[in-house]
Amino acid sequence: MNKFLEWIESGKIMMAAHRGDKDCRPENTIPAFKHAIELGADGIETDIHQTKDGVIIMMHDHTVDRTTDGVGRVCDKTLAEIKELDAGIKKGEEYRGTRVPTFDEFLDLVEPYPNLLLNLELKDYPGVEGDICYSTADKVIAEIERRGMADRIMLNCFSWEVLNYIVEKHGNKYPLHGFYPDYLMQFPKRDMYPDLTYVCLFNCQLVDGKVDWSPRKVQELLPAEEFKKVNDMGCETCVCFVKDTPELMQAAIDRGVSMFTCNNPERAIQILKDLGYRK
Repeated sequence: MNKFLEWIESGKIMMAAHRGDKDCRPENTIPAFKHAIELGADGIETDIHQTKDGVIIMMHDHTVDRTTDGVGRVCDKTLAEIKELDAGIKKGEEYRGTRVPTFDEFLDLVEPYPNLLLNLELKDYPGVEGDICYSTADKVIAEIERRGMADRIMLNCFSWEVLNYIVEKHGNKYPLHGFYPDYLMQFPKRDMYPDLTYVCLFNCQLVDGKVDWSPRKVQELLPAEEFKKVNDMGCETCVCFVKDTPELMQAAIDRGVSMFTCNNPERAIQILKDLGYRK
């Protein structure tokens, strides 16, 4: 059985490190992933793009501008060009020279930890990178299957078309992670929730047809009836706050949340311990 499904059956609350230890290390880098593992995270949520020459790398944004000293779209750069970038300097001088890891390098790091779960967010979208988004999904799945790690994986995407592609090609072999409200999955043309295992709920709104991702909104919970609606569709609920607090985490658990995706794993683990949900 897939380990994400085992967690659901156990009734335990999962703490997944968002892009590694995002608050304290350069996000989506080996130092961030290592520290999350050392802190005892149950899983890692991370982001995946494909380079111009077909290599899968770990990065959240469609461009390298925010997290590195470079500029431009990931899909327009070769792996060699990506590896020239400094992915640590913007976090602090002590991280100067940190490189963007490949998917293989990430898997080399996490493979020895068989109980560490991996929530892999596919960040290539049809409307941005074009059809390479489908080969990105194929390459990720092929590599995790080659390594025998498929039982630790959940696939995640804000594009309903990518999620639908995985369903059509692989059925329900892999747990899938999507979002609520459904327009966050780029206005699906069909109901995706029957195919999803986990759904992350965000308290956001559409403003002139675009999602308002302001920190104030993300830091608020949707009403309990919205969580119940998602649970009633057969999906586990999860949340991701800008900053976790005991009050927010307890309120989310009261709404039925079974997984937190956290920017600061150390703080989140301590809160769960203090609340009595973790030893």
